[in-house]
Amino acid sequence: MSTTTSTDTTTTEAAEVEVEDQGWEAGRVYEVDPSTLVIGTNVRTDTRESKEFSASVKARGVIEPITAWADQDGSLVVDRGQRRAVTAARVGTPSGTVPVRVIDRPGDADRITDQLTENIHRAAMHATEEHEAIEQLALLGVSAAQIAKRTAIKRGTVDTVLTVAGSATAKKRITGEGLTLEQAAAVAEFEHEPWAMDTLEQHLRFGGYGIAHVVQRLRDTRAERAQVQAEAERLRRGEGLPALDRADYPEGWRNLALADLVGAEDGEPVPEQDWPGVPGAAVVVSLDWDYPDTDDHEDDPESTDPDAEVQAGDGPEPVQVLVPMWICTDLQAAGLMTSWDYRLSQRQDAGTGAVGPVDEDAQAEAKRAQRRLVRENNTAWRSAETVRRQWLAQFVIRKTPPKGAEDLICQAVLTGPHWLRQAFESSHPRLRTLLRPTEDGTPLVGYFGGHAQAAELADEPATPRPRRCGPWPRSSPPGRTRPTSTPGATPTTGTTASWPP
Repeated sequence: MSTTTSTDTTTTEAAEVEVEDQGWEAGRVYEVDPSTLVIGTNVRTDTRESKEFSASVKARGVIEPITAWADQDGSLVVDRGQRRAVTAARVGTPSGTVPVRVIDRPGDADRITDQLTENIHRAAMHATEEHEAIEQLALLGVSAAQIAKRTAIKRGTVDTVLTVAGSATAKKRITGEGLTLEQAAAVAEFEHEPWAMDTLEQHLRFGGYGIAHVVQRLRDTRAERAQVQAEAERLRRGEGLPALDRADYPEGWRNLALADLVGAEDGEPVPEQDWPGVPGAAVVVSLDWDYPDTDDHEDDPESTDPDAEVQAGDGPEPVQVLVPMWICTDLQAAGLMTSWDYRLSQRQDAGTGAVGPVDEDAQAEAKRAQRRLVRENNTAWRSAETVRRQWLAQFVIRKTPPKGAEDLICQAVLTGPHWLRQAFESSHPRLRTLLRPTEDGTPLVGYFGGHAQAAELADEPATPRPRRCGPWPRSSPPGRTRPTSTPGATPTTGTTASWPP
């Protein structure tokens, strides 16, 4: 494909004669090899090619005919549709040709006007129109994979659209409330779970940013509730305990633990063996975090930092455990109250300003609040970690590095930061897990065990070779060969050395 910069004008009559002399008839559409087209002068200098557009042209060809005129040599010069022509010549089409509508050669004023108005007076489809088109394809029996392939729309977007399509509420809120596709998909996923919708609606009222983290947290909570429910059923059927379903937990149930309650009259705790007979006694199951014992690190001066081991995948990480707890659902019938309330009432009855016992209870309550905060933060961290690792898993397999990646890599290699040396020494356990996940999703660990796997990953041609940081030098040192601009071309000398060193 060549480019012309001619700005000569011709009359309409001369153009008609010229077209007919070369065998091209104005007004007709021809199937033409895109590599034979000549790109004429165009007001649009940036074709803004994209992967999606290239994939669409390669899979479906050029749908809208390219407009061109014939020059004196009989070559077709593209007047409008240079983006389609360039992309088709580069990636090809199913038929090997593109439709070209031949016109009389326009004058420069007409050419500029037509090219300008064609580009500025066009409106993109509404998002809802695009979503409805995808839904219609699915109703016609086209699979999500085929929709993505035919339209060059990302598979994740197609899946999300089809998820929203199954919910009339979510579809309505896209047009009525301006929800994004991701936000609407969250509504479609949780619309039948009131506990989740309360959290989701609150998040949407504050802008709905970071929806991926909120959705993952709700999914984790759903899984936790299922575990709790399964354990409650086991306790009821297997051990005969009055375990409550998760949906029946009373409000503030963590403050109703029998272990923390005292008699309203005497302030005495209820003996543990008497808990099953307390009026309103029930068992609830909670998910708490258990930290493996790391005291050995304090005794072994040569052991590594446990925090560093956790980051590398070698150290113990907190795990979730199911904890059954006896509570009282009817404090009045049982004649019980919290120790905090009892001591506060005693102080008020005595009319004294003594606050010693109350201060002790306040400290205990502060510790319980701190433990609750730790539990919530651990749970939120786990959900956020899932989202981040999903992002990383897609990032490490992308075909092109992001802008500025070369500088970052050079800086890391030259400065040797701790996190990079730690990854080298442990054979990149997290990277190996992202690229080759284990069956149970646990990270690959081991100081020496992963060396072979890391070597295999390094040999895989999964990504293009990195470019040198900064511009190439004008001349190469003796014995070196400058890279060619043609992908896959062989060096001009017989040396096997690479450049840069």
